[in-house]
Amino acid sequence: MKQVALILTMGVLSLAAAPPNESDAAANTKVKCGYVIQLANAAAGRTTPKADDGKPALIRAVDKRLDGCPVLMMADGKLKAPPAFNDGPARQSPAH
Repeated sequence: MKQVALILTMGVLSLAAAPPNESDAAANTKVKCGYVIQLANAAAGRTTPKADDGKPALIRAVDKRLDGCPVLMMADGKLKAPPAFNDGPARQSPAH
């Protein structure tokens, strides 16, 4: 019985001491930046634009940072998170 309790305790301690995953850190940063953008838009009295509404958007400033988060400023003054990109190798795709 003592061995089972010892094994369970060691298992819990090893899980608690595990280093955080990089994907968890990236997800936390994405959530934090989304919240920062929402707060900035709310403080300015604007709504946050949809992530992808399919319409072309006119961007006023391309390289803008707010509390360390990259943001895009639309022509109407709304702030929007930049689209995600894949840093993998380029690939060919057929024209549509």
